[in-house]
Amino acid sequence: MGAARFEPMNSYFYWCGAGRWFKILATKEDCVGTLGEPMTEMPHSDSRAYFLDNIRSTVIVFVVLFHAILPYTQVCPWWYVVDPPPLGFSFYFIVFLDAVMMSSLFLIAGLLAWSSYDRKGLARFVAGKVRRLVVPFFLCTLFLSPIMPFIRQSLRAAGSGEEPPGFLNFWLDFLAGGTKILSGSPDTSTEIVVNQYWFLMLLFVFFAGFSVHARMQTRRSSACPTNTARRPRSRLVWIGRIAAFTLAIGLVYATLCHLLPANDWLTLGGLWQVQPTKVPIYLGFFLAGAHIGRRKLLPEILDVASPGVWLTSAAFITAVYFTTVLMTVGAPDASATLVIASRLLRLFLTVSVSLGLLTLFYRRIDRETTIWRELCSNSYNIYLIHMTLLVVLHLLVLSWPVPSLFKLASVSILALAGSYLISRFLVNKSAAAAVAGMALLFICMCLAFR
Repeated sequence: MGAARFEPMNSYFYWCGAGRWFKILATKEDCVGTLGEPMTEMPHSDSRAYFLDNIRSTVIVFVVLFHAILPYTQVCPWWYVVDPPPLGFSFYFIVFLDAVMMSSLFLIAGLLAWSSYDRKGLARFVAGKVRRLVVPFFLCTLFLSPIMPFIRQSLRAAGSGEEPPGFLNFWLDFLAGGTKILSGSPDTSTEIVVNQYWFLMLLFVFFAGFSVHARMQTRRSSACPTNTARRPRSRLVWIGRIAAFTLAIGLVYATLCHLLPANDWLTLGGLWQVQPTKVPIYLGFFLAGAHIGRRKLLPEILDVASPGVWLTSAAFITAVYFTTVLMTVGAPDASATLVIASRLLRLFLTVSVSLGLLTLFYRRIDRETTIWRELCSNSYNIYLIHMTLLVVLHLLVLSWPVPSLFKLASVSILALAGSYLISRFLVNKSAAAAVAGMALLFICMCLAFR
């Protein structure tokens, strides 16, 4: 199968970067490239890896739903807008998605890392990631992220009878807080601000480390060419390897959760956050994807088991995992064995769902339709925009005398539709207009809340 041209709207490289948000900083060549050798053995009818785009877009939709439900649960009492009473199913929804969402995105990033590097070389590869990850990270963190903690602080001030803060002063304090290294939970410290942009910077750190390794690997391969031909491994061998990988990552995760608070964040004020206990999971999935892509192993992995097998396994693991979580959450006297089992089950759930999605989408949804094309071409912008829009919508529906489920459905639909429309008709039409819109929003916030 020959190399395939990837158009911006359907390639991972477009979504993983700033795309048309920062079209003024990128060239057409940066946005359109070849799929690359690591994927050429995949049996596609038209040489396009639609299934990876579709998985990524589906995960983004669930990221929006995950953030939409947070005001209606007891799991996140620190959320920017809290709207009791909680929904009964919200706990299970959050626990499940927290285990599977972001790991899938890191896996896809790793799968396509080598093809991007081989096509561009070191300098263009790193420059592209700076443009597509670092630039939007700083712009969105500076101008969109502060709106959410500002709403939270204003609500708390109004509830206690205090004078709400002015937005400009709040923004300046927000920037000054970026010099502080903090560790803890948003439950106990209002200085710890969590947003979705942590993913961009952590992914850039992974790509930066990968580029160093790739450079060394390329030099070594050039000096000492090796024969990479090998015999395909049996399904049983692959199952053993997958289980060993899952167990290894799970043990690292369980160890870190024993040494550190499992859900605490390490932050630079409100500018960047990361959960130390989960970094090995994300790194492990990224490296696994890079290894699979480099060794052209994905066709074999997709043939290990059917989607039904993986997803049935995931359903069984989910049931057991929920049981262990309910027995350990808020139970300081829970046995160490049960706690470790819960941590390991989380990783087995993550792996089984990830492989289930890969095989299901490859076999059933490896195609482009109008809906998928529109969703894929706007998914990156939806990721950038949705959380700020959601918090505003949560605030607007706070006083509605309707059930929480109706509010959840309303804000979810409006946030997805609103983020898509902003992306489709503003951001993708004019990068200058998108940046100007962010500046205008900032000015309006300063004038409206003085």
